[in-house]
Amino acid sequence: MRLTDDHCRDLPPQARRYDTSVEDGLLFSVFPNGTKCWVLTYTVDGFLRRRTLGLFPEMTVEGALEAADQARRVLAAETELARYGEPTGAAGRRSLLAAIVEGRPYLAVALGMGFAAALGLLLVWLLG
Repeated sequence: MRLTDDHCRDLPPQARRYDTSVEDGLLFSVFPNGTKCWVLTYTVDGFLRRRTLGLFPEMTVEGALEAADQARRVLAAETELARYGEPTGAAGRRSLLAAIVEGRPYLAVALGMGFAAALGLLLVWLLG
C-alpha cells in the first residue's frame, strides 16, 4: 500500500517519535508535538544518519519522493569525492585549522580548551 497525503495527515502524535516507512530509506516521522516531516536515512562509515527533507504538509508524498531521489544523488556524489580523496567542505576547514595551529602548540591547546580556559592560560603566562 502506497502512503498518501490523507494517510499522513491522519497519523496522530504519540508520547515518542515514530517513523512510518515510505520506501527504501525514506521515512515519515511524527513527533510528540505534532510536527510531521520527511526523513532520509543512510549510512556513513557504518553509522546510521538521518537527513530531514521537509515538513508535512508543505511537502507532499510526491515532493518527498523527488527530494529523496535528489538527496541520494548528492550523497552518492559526496561519497565518490570522499572515496578518491577529493576535499569536501569539512576537509577544507580542517586543513585550514591545521595550517593555522602548525608550529604553535599553545594555540592548539587553547583551541581545544575553549575561550575561557585559554584566556586564563594567557593571563597566567602574562602575569607569571
